[in-house]
Amino acid sequence: MFGRRRDRARVKRGWEDEQGHKSLLGRAGKAAAGLTAAAAAAYGVYLVGAQRARRRPVTELSNMLNLRLHYVPWRQVHYAYYHRRGTGTPLVFLHSINAVASAHEMRPLVQRFQRETARPLYALEWLGFGHSDRPDTAYTPDLLEDQLEHWLERSVRAPGGVDVVGLSLGATYAVEVARRRPDLIRSVVAIEPTGLGDEPSEIGQMWAKLLFSVPGVQRAFYDRLTTPDALYEFARENLFTAEFGVPDEFVEYGAETARMDGASAPLDDFLSGRLFPDYAEDSFLHLRQPLLIVHGTVQDRRMESYTHLPALESRPNVRVVALPTGALPHWERAGEVVDRVTEFLDSVVGSPAEVPTPAG
Repeated sequence: MFGRRRDRARVKRGWEDEQGHKSLLGRAGKAAAGLTAAAAAAYGVYLVGAQRARRRPVTELSNMLNLRLHYVPWRQVHYAYYHRRGTGTPLVFLHSINAVASAHEMRPLVQRFQRETARPLYALEWLGFGHSDRPDTAYTPDLLEDQLEHWLERSVRAPGGVDVVGLSLGATYAVEVARRRPDLIRSVVAIEPTGLGDEPSEIGQMWAKLLFSVPGVQRAFYDRLTTPDALYEFARENLFTAEFGVPDEFVEYGAETARMDGASAPLDDFLSGRLFPDYAEDSFLHLRQPLLIVHGTVQDRRMESYTHLPALESRPNVRVVALPTGALPHWERAGEVVDRVTEFLDSVVGSPAEVPTPAG
């Protein structure tokens, strides 16, 4: 459905250095494990490769959603979003945060909803990713949550709020914005949300901070991490089940977006854990709007343990769907996820649900 699969017997070509990082969509602690040798090699790559040609500007990145692209000026930069006009409550898609993130991650759902609904469709690209500007700045949850709030308020402008479908950290940021601004978000679908599992290792965070404080290591390591072969091996061993395989387009677009100017800018903040809000679980518990959580169950292909999920399941505004997939159920079972999301959205009417706020 998503293109031919690559040869599973492909030689790993040095991927073992990064094997410990379950972190394209995972936690910072998983990202940092076992990087000592990689750091030394990466710094050598940086010194040797400093003469290479300038990367292409971000505006040359392909449009993979077949929707019109728009650019919004904000804080002396521009961020991008896709849009299709329609009628009714807007449906908003938010991609995750990882080394090669972009709205392309939401393509299987966007494609199906293009065919199956007349709603307005929107897909935001976070600052630092996709077609958005990639400034050299501190990337934090506050920055991206402010971007989401600005966009919903100034560009989407939906009376009664929007319905959000977010992936990983994208869903977690949306839940926090929805909690504090219920006028902007009517409901949330959280696919593989971050913040409902065990906390990342403090030792892992310290390693990440140490390794990526050496000048050039971040950029050089990023270049090695985002080659097509490295992305394929990571996806094969950490994201997709063996039965499904790795879609070529997932690898190819990830490698393409990684070649854009400034693509590595958010990596240090991601690996150090600064992009993972420490209030994530609390945001989920205090959300009053309808919430659908969709996650995979294949243990060695999951980025979250979801040990804290039972605290949410008993709440009247929460539904949980577990599917036998890896970390990207909307790729492996796109049709089933669309059916579950549609059923959920059809049940969302009127104002946000009146759900009791937990004590504390």
